Amino acid sequence: MTEENKEFINAYIFMTYENMLKTLEKGRLKVLFPEECNDPFEFMSAPPTKLPDGYTSFDNNYLRKEYGFLSFSKTYKSPTMWAHYADNHKGCCVHFRFPALPEQNSQCRILAPQTNPSYEYRRLLIEHEGDHFFPIQNAETKEITNYVILWNVLYQKERAKFDGILSGYTVYGNQAEFRINYVFCTKDESWGYEQEQRIIIPTLFPTEVEDNLIFVRGFNPYIKSVMLGMHCPYSEGLTQSLINAFTLGEKNGTKITYSSKKCDCISVSRVKPTSNTFEVISDEHEDFLKFLNEKGK
Repeated sequence: MTEENKEFINAYIFMTYENMLKTLEKGRLKVLFPEECNDPFEFMSAPPTKLPDGYTSFDNNYLRKEYGFLSFSKTYKSPTMWAHYADNHKGCCVHFRFPALPEQNSQCRILAPQTNPSYEYRRLLIEHEGDHFFPIQNAETKEITNYVILWNVLYQKERAKFDGILSGYTVYGNQAEFRINYVFCTKDESWGYEQEQRIIIPTLFPTEVEDNLIFVRGFNPYIKSVMLGMHCPYSEGLTQSLINAFTLGEKNGTKITYSSKKCDCISVSRVKPTSNTFEVISDEHEDFLKFLNEKGK
């Protein structure tokens, strides 16, 4: 699988209006850590697995402190997501569009593969200097490339067991099959409505700390649009002006000058109820997606 197979995928993050403005002003995303999530089972495995020798077992408590993640959803249309994560429909949803390889299927084949479910992931075709799970060295040039992987969360009834293996990959010709421990991407079936995808962020990743919160750069350039909730009190026009100031403007004293690159403009729209379902939709956003698909970008 080569970069000739490149396609574009849409991913969404719900947040308050204020956090959206901070995200664009600062040019960074907040990293989530298990201890601050609303699901207490994040990165929590079933009881430690004992190996056949009867002596060795694995404890994964350190994972909850040494690894965080960026959380995306495959959809912006869920009213439940707007209620839970976008200030009860008063916030917004930020739309990312990542270049990526087609979705791949993988599973941990080292220990009892017949009992392990398969899961899906995408390798994102984005450049990032951060240290990732998957550095691959070119056999000829010895150059190391850090791959960014977007994992689909796997929803099931039982918690995953931690077998001590964090991650890995196998190279087949010019393509690589990646695998990750199920602990990082497994949640209870009741969370399935979130349609979550995540990028795992090790603490070794270059991050920024402010007010005891951890942030990461490098993903904001892939923001294409922002959708306001049905009850968001701020207008599309005001929001567009603020976003343009943060993303296209350069401050010179009290004045702001703007870039002439209209293609860099982040579009703003508002969602509304669909005509016959319980979903919400933005007609402007749907038209924007069609435009991007037609242009192949």
